[in-house]
Amino acid sequence: MDADRILAEVAAERARQDGRWGGAEHDDAMTMDAFAQLIADYAGWARVKAREGTFDEARQRLVQAAALAVAAIERLDRDLAGRSAPADTPGGLGWE
Repeated sequence: MDADRILAEVAAERARQDGRWGGAEHDDAMTMDAFAQLIADYAGWARVKAREGTFDEARQRLVQAAALAVAAIERLDRDLAGRSAPADTPGGLGWE
């Protein structure tokens, strides 16, 4: 499977997540810590499923983790776009 097809799957999962949870409004209420924990949880489930030999489920969890990473990046980009200070200025992003 090529990267374009995998990225299309991640985009489809991202759209599903937006439909289920409400998109940017929901995501903007989450902290980066919460996103990082969700991503780690899904990756951990993928590890468990792979150890069990359930590779289809492991793969799906990785697609979900990737889509959550995209959501976190989108949220961070919205935060950065709304700031008047340079991006490397400490504080204001709520993720530490």
